Amino acid sequence: MDVMGERKIIGYVVFFVIALVTVISPIYILLNREDVKGVDIQRDITTPHPYITNLMPKSAYVGEEYIFVPRVVANDFGNVVLTIEEGPSWLYIDEGYIIRGYPSSSDIGTVKVTLKVDDGMGSSTISEYIIVTEDEE
Repeated sequence: MDVMGERKIIGYVVFFVIALVTVISPIYILLNREDVKGVDIQRDITTPHPYITNLMPKSAYVGEEYIFVPRVVANDFGNVVLTIEEGPSWLYIDEGYIIRGYPSSSDIGTVKVTLKVDDGMGSSTISEYIIVTEDEE
């Protein structure tokens, strides 16, 4: 076999491997993660306690729904419990573990929100401040 033939075969093999990885990778990722109750939870067996990886929206507007979908990394994602440790009365966690609520005009100002995530093996908290204003400008 000549050099051109070997290069052609190597090219086909490289193309095949790249195509295979491109197809297999998304399938692997989808099969090895789990969404629990609407919350994006990723498993990490090296972490000693669960934690939230994204930040809450900083603004809420009177009469408009405030929504925060936490992304959680946990060792044991089957037992993840999310709670509001501190926050305004209008803020709650729905059945999909999405944090939501409708602030009223009496809620205008800055409020502190502390969320706790627990997987039965450990827990962590995150505190954020939300500014409630009259309307979005």
